[in-house]
Amino acid sequence: MPVKEKKAKEDKNIGKDLYLNQNCWLVKNLGSLPYKRCQYCELRFRKCLFLQYQIISVVLISFSFILFFLIDKNISASAIIIIFLLVIVYGYFFNSSTEKIIKSNFFEKQSSLAFKELSSQLEEKVAAQTKEIKTKAERMIKLLEMRSSFLDIASHQLRTPTSVIRGTLAMMRDGDMDKMKPAERSRFIDGMYQKSIKLEEIINDILMASEMDTSGEMKITLNDQIDLTDLVNKIISEHIFDAQAKKLQLVWQKPSEAMLIQGSLKYIGETIDHILDNAIKYTIQGAVTVTLNKNDTKILLAIQDTGIGIPKADQAKVFNKFVRAKNAKNAYTDGSGLGLFIVKEVIDKHPGAKVWLESQENKGTKVYLEFTLNK
Repeated sequence: MPVKEKKAKEDKNIGKDLYLNQNCWLVKNLGSLPYKRCQYCELRFRKCLFLQYQIISVVLISFSFILFFLIDKNISASAIIIIFLLVIVYGYFFNSSTEKIIKSNFFEKQSSLAFKELSSQLEEKVAAQTKEIKTKAERMIKLLEMRSSFLDIASHQLRTPTSVIRGTLAMMRDGDMDKMKPAERSRFIDGMYQKSIKLEEIINDILMASEMDTSGEMKITLNDQIDLTDLVNKIISEHIFDAQAKKLQLVWQKPSEAMLIQGSLKYIGETIDHILDNAIKYTIQGAVTVTLNKNDTKILLAIQDTGIGIPKADQAKVFNKFVRAKNAKNAYTDGSGLGLFIVKEVIDKHPGAKVWLESQENKGTKVYLEFTLNK
């Protein structure tokens, strides 16, 4: 019994006259050469039209011989000729009908394949366009959320320091400052100066966030050879007066050797500066301690404070955009909610680098920055 050809190759000559089907079971196993390709030959044995023709021809010849033998008891040459003529006539009509079936099946199969291919292409296009629309919709929602958050910052965080600065300048313009005692006048001027610093911090955070493209990715080049010991030392020296103004201890356990990493000097510097600034800003009393250690492959920078800490419910969210802990808003009203988000974006762009924190509310926070050692 013939077997189904599961991987029979499609031949471009299917349906053409005088085509010999090289995938036919009869061709391979019996050495026969079918005159036409039968589209059923890849299905079941009993549906092979060519084989049916062969069997019927044999049966017809045998029946004719038997019939003539029973009638004449002797088969003449004319009888044999008549038998073969009958077989030829049968073969002609059988072949004509077979050809029609073959062509009909061929074109039906080709149409079915073309329809399936077209359907598959349409499904792929629809799926791709649906995915693209969904991605754009999600991005649009994200941008609208960012816009809403930014407007909130612009309406409150930016307005607060500018109002203080404008009010102080108005007093100076109207001569009210001249009527004040030196100490009181100095207090107003210092307040205006502090608000200008806060305003600058918020603007810098927004500018850094704006350097990200619409997909939310920050573009950073990592070509600098950075000595973290030297960089941290410079940043700490810039914050000594801030700590002294709040009567805080700023402890720097400076290592005796250089600790090198590969990355962006600008962004790593701003990241460390922001974390140290937060530690001083949210610490009312106590100390801020900075340590820098390394092993064979990693460098670990830790900045620990004894400040207000971060509530446990907010710790998983503080690295998100425009998020500030509830107690941070109460303790320090000015802030963009972008600082730690930018920190994480910068660190994530440096291969092998990580940032995480440990915190207890009203006890303090410890922020860790881990980098790959560049030997």
